[in-house]
Amino acid sequence: MELRHLRYFVAVAEELNYRKAAERLHVAPPALSRQVKDLESELGVQLLDRDTGGVRLTDAGAAFLAEARIMLTQSQRAVAVAQEAAKGLRGQLTVGYVGPILMRFMPASLMAFHQRFLGVEIVLDEMPLADQIAALVSGTIQIGFTMAGDARLPRGLRRIKIVCSPVRAVMEREYHLAGLSDVALADLAREPLLCLALRKGSPTLHGELIRRIFAFHQLKHRPIKRIEGSEAFRAALESRLGVSLIPEIGGLSRNPVLAFRPLKDTGADLNVCLYALWRDSPCSQTAANFIALMREIAPRGIGTGSGRRSLAGDCGQPAAKAGRTKLAAN
Repeated sequence: MELRHLRYFVAVAEELNYRKAAERLHVAPPALSRQVKDLESELGVQLLDRDTGGVRLTDAGAAFLAEARIMLTQSQRAVAVAQEAAKGLRGQLTVGYVGPILMRFMPASLMAFHQRFLGVEIVLDEMPLADQIAALVSGTIQIGFTMAGDARLPRGLRRIKIVCSPVRAVMEREYHLAGLSDVALADLAREPLLCLALRKGSPTLHGELIRRIFAFHQLKHRPIKRIEGSEAFRAALESRLGVSLIPEIGGLSRNPVLAFRPLKDTGADLNVCLYALWRDSPCSQTAANFIALMREIAPRGIGTGSGRRSLAGDCGQPAAKAGRTKLAAN
């Protein structure tokens, strides 16, 4: 039984006239009659009484008509849902992220995306970069984030620059360095240093960032203490257990207990970029829509790099309210 059998039967049942039903469906009456007979043969019941007086529904036909209408309506809905999902207007988007240390503008992005794409459910999963890459490859998540713009990615994964941000020194407001208008790396090197690790035993990109900064400026620093979990990291800073270096776009920058101070030092290494990761094939239009919106939401005055808004391996679908959304990998 195919959908056309249902459409043909419903047309005859509603018109109770083969000629009118054939005209409605733009098919020849003999072909229409054959299709209805094939349906009856497959079901093993007679749906229509046919005689010189016209066409009437049997009891089985009346019962089947109600179900056939439901099935046709459901099939039309399934088509609409599939088409909307292909445009990124419906479905689920799972985002792997690296914690509030980098994602100050994530809440605004989520709110704007929800308002623009009401049919899409967003699921957030905090995880280290290695886990994000594995999840992207397997299709468990559709978007990930990293600060490592030069890290080698598996085949089929792409990245795009979302926003760049200067690195700041962060500490509790009563910490003895917090009274300075700006802080030198040489002063920070003598302090207890803290870095965020999302999970026990996982590598920490944050710790590597801090090490690279001090190494670039040829400064020896005290050991860097790993703090596992975003909340524990925030609490450690608030408790004056040490200081850290965090990009300005980090969510902690709005914490009233913490002080963010510019660095006296200069250099390209003190400007960190956040990259979104996605799987190029199969392409997710929903992911493309979210990434493009994040680039709109990114804090003004902080560069987004090239500013291009195109995506290699475009999904070929228009983005709602924004024309065609493409992203080009950097």
